[in-house]
Amino acid sequence: MDFFTLPLALFNFLPALLTALALFFLLRLLGGLRPDLRVWGLLAAALIVAGGLSKALWKLVATLTGHDVSWLANALFPLIGPGFFLLAVLVWMAFHRPSPDPRTAPILTLALLAIGLALALAALRSWGLEMPRGWFLPFMLLTTLGNLGLMGLLIQRGWRARQWGVVALLGVNVLVVFGLQPIAMAGADTLALHWLEQVMTALGAAAFAFALWLLLHGERARLSR
Repeated sequence: MDFFTLPLALFNFLPALLTALALFFLLRLLGGLRPDLRVWGLLAAALIVAGGLSKALWKLVATLTGHDVSWLANALFPLIGPGFFLLAVLVWMAFHRPSPDPRTAPILTLALLAIGLALALAALRSWGLEMPRGWFLPFMLLTTLGNLGLMGLLIQRGWRARQWGVVALLGVNVLVVFGLQPIAMAGADTLALHWLEQVMTALGAAAFAFALWLLLHGERARLSR
């Protein structure tokens, strides 16, 4: 923990707050299209924000006290993985089934089963097979599928609406996701790598928030015509 500094620990809260802002805009969009999915959307967003804040709090505690509260650090992917995957499914339902329809219930059930499967696989690898960080790969895969699926749906929405700024900003976020994967898998263990990870994460979160703001206002403008 010696390579953590207070500026880095405080900066780590910025991506979490920017992501929370982006999700606020996305929930407004989701609630306008499918009010019946709002509660599920809030749950998914809460998981994602909690994951980001847990990692930020871990660094702050380590910096101020020198204690490594490892469960705070390890909570990131087990929280954001299910959150992003569930949110991607909800957005697909909102975009492709814009009115409440009982036939969409099986889709949500399948999404929850997929999340449960990832949880079971993580438990098996960690406790059954006693693999070091055995939980990481299932949750990393769930995070990647959910994040890229969500970005793909939003990019498609922006493309169809000819909102090129939305497409470009979400493209930046996708590049950041791919750029962060090698760092996450290797484990950032120097101050420089931690700063690189957080600057990239903040850049992606800012692009995500701005894109969602543009998309939300574009949707409202079309509805008001």
